[in-house]
Amino acid sequence: MRLRLTIFLLLAMAMTAVAHAGVTKWVDADGKVQYSDQPPPVSTKSQKSLNIKTSPALPKATSNSNGESRSIAEKELEFRKRQVKTEEAAAKEAKDQEEAKRAKANCEQSRQQLQALQEGQRMSKYNEKGERVFMEDSDRPQAINEAKQAVDSWCK
Repeated sequence: MRLRLTIFLLLAMAMTAVAHAGVTKWVDADGKVQYSDQPPPVSTKSQKSLNIKTSPALPKATSNSNGESRSIAEKELEFRKRQVKTEEAAAKEAKDQEEAKRAKANCEQSRQQLQALQEGQRMSKYNEKGERVFMEDSDRPQAINEAKQAVDSWCK
Protein backbone atom coordinates (compact mmCIF):
# COMPACT_ATOMS: atom_id res chain seq x y z
CA MET A 1 0.00 0.00 0.00
CA ARG A 2 2.80 2.36 0.90
CA LEU A 3 4.56 1.57 -2.38
CA ARG A 4 1.46 2.48 -4.38
CA LEU A 5 1.13 5.77 -2.54
CA THR A 6 4.78 6.62 -3.20
CA ILE A 7 4.45 5.85 -6.91
CA PHE A 8 1.30 7.94 -7.10
CA LEU A 9 2.98 10.92 -5.41
CA LEU A 10 6.01 10.71 -7.71
CA LEU A 11 3.79 10.63 -10.79
CA ALA A 12 1.74 13.54 -9.48
CA MET A 13 4.87 15.64 -8.90
CA ALA A 14 6.19 14.79 -12.38
CA MET A 15 2.87 15.85 -13.92
CA THR A 16 2.91 19.06 -11.92
CA ALA A 17 6.40 19.91 -13.13
CA VAL A 18 5.34 19.38 -16.74
CA ALA A 19 2.17 21.42 -16.28
CA HIS A 20 4.10 24.35 -14.78
CA ALA A 21 6.73 24.45 -17.49
CA GLY A 22 7.29 28.13 -18.15
CA VAL A 23 7.93 30.09 -21.30
CA THR A 24 11.47 31.25 -21.89
CA LYS A 25 12.45 34.29 -23.91
CA TRP A 26 15.94 34.49 -25.42
CA VAL A 27 17.91 36.22 -28.15
CA ASP A 28 19.57 33.84 -30.60
CA ALA A 29 22.93 34.20 -32.35
CA ASP A 30 21.32 36.21 -35.18
CA GLY A 31 19.82 38.72 -32.77
CA LYS A 32 16.23 37.50 -33.15
CA VAL A 33 13.98 37.22 -30.11
CA GLN A 34 12.65 33.69 -29.58
CA TYR A 35 9.92 32.38 -27.27
CA SER A 36 9.62 28.71 -26.35
CA ASP A 37 8.61 26.30 -23.63
CA GLN A 38 11.79 24.31 -24.37
CA PRO A 39 15.16 25.30 -22.92
CA PRO A 40 17.18 27.56 -25.23
CA PRO A 41 20.28 26.31 -27.05
CA VAL A 42 23.69 26.96 -25.53
CA SER A 43 24.56 29.67 -28.09
CA THR A 44 22.00 32.18 -26.79
CA LYS A 45 23.03 35.76 -26.02
CA SER A 46 20.52 36.38 -23.24
CA GLN A 47 17.83 34.36 -21.58
CA LYS A 48 14.83 35.30 -19.45
CA SER A 49 12.20 33.06 -17.92
CA LEU A 50 8.68 34.48 -18.27
CA ASN A 51 5.97 33.84 -15.71
CA ILE A 52 3.14 33.00 -18.13
CA LYS A 53 0.45 30.58 -17.14
CA THR A 54 -0.31 28.28 -20.03
CA SER A 55 -3.88 27.49 -20.89
CA PRO A 56 -5.40 25.31 -23.55
CA ALA A 57 -5.49 26.89 -26.96
CA LEU A 58 -8.73 28.65 -27.77
CA PRO A 59 -10.37 27.89 -31.09
CA LYS A 60 -9.48 30.49 -33.64
CA ALA A 61 -12.22 32.48 -35.29
CA THR A 62 -12.47 31.91 -39.00
CA SER A 63 -11.80 34.86 -41.17
CA ASN A 64 -13.84 36.03 -44.10
CA SER A 65 -12.48 37.13 -47.47
CA ASN A 66 -11.33 40.47 -46.00
CA GLY A 67 -9.31 38.72 -43.30
CA GLU A 68 -11.64 39.87 -40.52
CA SER A 69 -12.70 37.39 -37.87
CA ARG A 70 -16.39 36.57 -37.51
CA SER A 71 -18.20 36.02 -34.26
CA ILE A 72 -20.44 33.08 -33.51
CA ALA A 73 -23.50 35.32 -33.80
CA GLU A 74 -22.46 36.38 -37.31
CA LYS A 75 -21.90 32.76 -38.29
CA GLU A 76 -25.33 31.85 -36.91
CA LEU A 77 -26.92 34.71 -38.85
CA GLU A 78 -25.25 33.59 -42.07
CA PHE A 79 -26.37 30.01 -41.44
CA ARG A 80 -29.97 31.11 -40.90
CA LYS A 81 -29.88 33.20 -44.09
CA ARG A 82 -28.64 30.20 -46.06
CA GLN A 83 -31.32 28.04 -44.45
CA VAL A 84 -34.08 30.54 -45.39
CA LYS A 85 -32.78 30.72 -48.97
CA THR A 86 -32.78 26.93 -49.18
CA GLU A 87 -36.34 26.75 -47.86
CA GLU A 88 -37.48 29.46 -50.29
CA ALA A 89 -35.85 27.62 -53.20
CA ALA A 90 -37.56 24.37 -52.17
CA ALA A 91 -40.95 26.13 -51.89
CA LYS A 92 -40.45 27.76 -55.29
CA GLU A 93 -39.53 24.40 -56.82
CA ALA A 94 -42.66 22.78 -55.31
CA LYS A 95 -44.82 25.65 -56.59
CA ASP A 96 -43.31 25.34 -60.08
CA GLN A 97 -43.96 21.61 -60.09
CA GLU A 98 -47.57 22.15 -59.00
CA GLU A 99 -48.09 24.73 -61.74
CA ALA A 100 -46.58 22.35 -64.30
CA LYS A 101 -48.98 19.59 -63.18
CA ARG A 102 -51.93 21.98 -63.40
CA ALA A 103 -50.90 23.18 -66.86
CA LYS A 104 -50.50 19.59 -68.06
CA ALA A 105 -53.97 18.68 -66.77
CA ASN A 106 -55.53 21.78 -68.39
CA CYS A 107 -53.74 21.00 -71.66
CA GLU A 108 -55.04 17.45 -71.69
CA GLN A 109 -58.58 18.60 -70.86
CA SER A 110 -58.60 21.27 -73.59
CA ARG A 111 -57.28 18.76 -76.17
CA GLN A 112 -60.02 16.30 -75.25
CA GLN A 113 -62.65 19.01 -75.60
CA LEU A 114 -61.25 20.08 -79.00
CA GLN A 115 -61.23 16.46 -80.18
CA ALA A 116 -64.82 15.95 -79.03
CA LEU A 117 -65.90 19.13 -80.87
CA GLN A 118 -64.10 18.12 -84.06
CA GLU A 119 -65.60 14.60 -83.99
CA GLY A 120 -69.09 16.10 -83.81
CA GLN A 121 -70.01 14.68 -80.41
CA ARG A 122 -73.05 16.12 -78.78
CA MET A 123 -71.95 18.93 -76.45
CA SER A 124 -73.83 20.90 -73.86
CA LYS A 125 -73.33 24.19 -72.10
CA TYR A 126 -75.15 26.28 -69.53
CA ASN A 127 -77.19 29.34 -70.47
CA GLU A 128 -77.73 32.58 -68.55
CA LYS A 129 -80.40 30.98 -66.36
CA GLY A 130 -78.07 28.13 -65.41
CA GLU A 131 -80.01 25.62 -67.47
CA ARG A 132 -78.21 22.97 -69.45
CA VAL A 133 -78.71 23.32 -73.21
CA PHE A 134 -77.22 21.37 -76.09
CA MET A 135 -74.90 23.10 -78.52
CA GLU A 136 -76.34 23.95 -81.92
CA ASP A 137 -74.41 23.03 -85.05
CA SER A 138 -74.13 26.72 -85.86
CA ASP A 139 -72.26 27.33 -82.57
CA ARG A 140 -69.74 24.51 -83.17
CA PRO A 141 -67.15 26.47 -85.31
CA GLN A 142 -66.91 29.22 -82.68
CA ALA A 143 -66.50 26.58 -79.91
CA ILE A 144 -63.77 24.83 -81.97
CA ASN A 145 -61.89 28.13 -82.36
CA GLU A 146 -62.14 28.76 -78.61
CA ALA A 147 -60.95 25.21 -77.89
CA LYS A 148 -57.97 25.70 -80.26
CA GLN A 149 -57.05 28.90 -78.44
CA ALA A 150 -57.25 27.05 -75.11
CA VAL A 151 -55.00 24.28 -76.45
CA ASP A 152 -52.50 26.86 -77.73
CA SER A 153 -52.41 28.70 -74.40
CA TRP A 154 -52.16 25.60 -72.15
CA CYS A 155 -50.02 23.30 -74.33
CA LYS A 156 -46.75 25.16 -74.77
